Amino acid sequence: MSLPSFPQDAVELSAADAQEIARLLGLLLRRQVVPSDLSALGFGHQKPSGRSELIEMAGMLLSESRRRSEHLNPVMFGEPAWEMLLVLYISDFEGCSETIGKLVRSIGVPQTTALRWIDYLEKERLITREAHPRDRRTVVIEITEKGREKLDAYFLAGRFSSSSLSRLPSWSGERRAHEEQSQTK
Repeated sequence: MSLPSFPQDAVELSAADAQEIARLLGLLLRRQVVPSDLSALGFGHQKPSGRSELIEMAGMLLSESRRRSEHLNPVMFGEPAWEMLLVLYISDFEGCSETIGKLVRSIGVPQTTALRWIDYLEKERLITREAHPRDRRTVVIEITEKGREKLDAYFLAGRFSSSSLSRLPSWSGERRAHEEQSQTK
């Protein structure tokens, strides 16, 4: 069996280059790359550095919330404003907008509850509410620059990434370590 031959102008990749290519391919496969993310390859403008990781963290929190609600009564964890912000944050990154109806269905709360929280978030200037450009019966909700900056800051302040989340010790492991320390004192 012979080894494949490479063109003479082939470039050898460093480990860092190979990791970056793997990351970009992973984003493409998960459809998290938008045309603006391709600016590193000379196409368009790039979104803020590391923003896709922040969006991934937001998505993980939203998924975790939904998974939790599958097993336990969602009333125990009622955070409709937070979930709305996460949905709008992710939608904004994906270049989508949300209608009130889509947002209500997405977070699974009664419309009256959602409207109260939409009022509050709008007063705080974290979201905007505007008439749909083509359908007067529909209202579009979008995150504001202030809302985006607040969530960016929140996720950056956590200084954790999706890969570091999997390395966090479990609560039972922390408890066991704490018990062992208490016994040695």
